[in-house]
Amino acid sequence: MKITIIGGGNIGGAIASGLAASTLVNAADLTVADCSQAALARIKGYNAQIQTSQNNAEAIKQADLVILAVKPWLAEEVIGTFRAQMDFTRQQLASVVAGLRFESLKAMLQIPSGVTPALFRLIPNTAISLRESVTFIAHEGTSDAQIQTLEELFNQLGKTVLVTEEMMIAGTSLSSCGIAFALKFLDASMKAGVEVGFTEEESREIVMQTMQGALALLSQNHTMPQTEIDKVTTPGGLTLKGLEAMAENNFSEAVRAGVLKSR
Repeated sequence: MKITIIGGGNIGGAIASGLAASTLVNAADLTVADCSQAALARIKGYNAQIQTSQNNAEAIKQADLVILAVKPWLAEEVIGTFRAQMDFTRQQLASVVAGLRFESLKAMLQIPSGVTPALFRLIPNTAISLRESVTFIAHEGTSDAQIQTLEELFNQLGKTVLVTEEMMIAGTSLSSCGIAFALKFLDASMKAGVEVGFTEEESREIVMQTMQGALALLSQNHTMPQTEIDKVTTPGGLTLKGLEAMAENNFSEAVRAGVLKSR
């Protein structure tokens, strides 16, 4: 499969780096197009076999899959540089552009009458740079085989979740914004660790390992968090006192409000 990524910024570059390191794509079959030579040089630094180009129209000619990874306000202008060369009888387009719905995407692409394009929308999070992203996938006009192939590709960069387009915003709240929410909890815990006597570096290492342990418990035991919480709480114990203090300060409600507000 030949893949062209239009946009060599943070997300486009991270996708290219991850796919080049995957078992499903040859780096030489990846092309990244960007107007910035500096961005393309950075891409080459990830893997010298990745092809680069400053010409979007040329870059997509041999592609089976085109991934659009540009800022929302640049989408229409950038699409205009290659839409005439798109062949929707054989090429698929996946958009990583936040908030760009299929209806608007098709209008920008100026799809010829009678043609049904194979389109995807992708919402990853910043951990895609480490191949640990949750990537939400919505699709329109695609075959089961095309969906399966895209899932397999992005499972190389973490985990994928198939959703309807209407659920993309919810996915953004829970996972893309959720990275920041999780880090906010870690930040507060680390600062509290300093208050109880640890150095900043000690507190950082302790909290990070504790979080990794918590995630491992859920993963290995296939449990929900409350099950593991119950295992470490006893009447009158320190854990229960801490949990009660969190409840008194509306911890759970604050987290819930953050997720709901970010939709």
